Amino acid sequence: MSFTIYDCRRDIRDILIAPQIRARFCRFKPASGSHDQFHTHDLGHEIFIILSGGAEFKISGETRELGPGQMCYALADELHSVRALGDEPVYMYLSVTPHIQPTHTFYSEDGEQLPPWFRPSSDYS
Repeated sequence: MSFTIYDCRRDIRDILIAPQIRARFCRFKPASGSHDQFHTHDLGHEIFIILSGGAEFKISGETRELGPGQMCYALADELHSVRALGDEPVYMYLSVTPHIQPTHTFYSEDGEQLPPWFRPSSDYS
C-alpha cells in the first residue's frame, strides 16, 4: 500500500480534516496587503509553519514577522490573523487541533464578535 505525497506549491487545500486535526497548505498573495479576517478557534490550537516567503502575524494584539523555517501558534481563543509580506506569495502549512465544532469565530473590523462558524458535516466523512 502506498501513501500520498503532497506539495505545498500545488496542493493548496485541506489535506486532512478529522475531529482530531485539520491540516492544510495555504498560499497568501501579497496583492491586497491586508490581513485575513481576525478570528479565533474556540476549542483548538493553530500551528503555522512558513515554507517560503514572509508573513506578518497578529496574535493576541502582538505583531511579528516570520520567514521560511519559522513557526508560531495561536492557542484556543487567541484572536489572530495573517498576511503576506513582500512581493511574493507566502506558502505555509497550518494545522488546528483538535478540530471541533464550532471551528471558527470571526470578528468584525471594530472587534465585535460574529456568530461562530461550523464546517459542513460532509467535511468529516
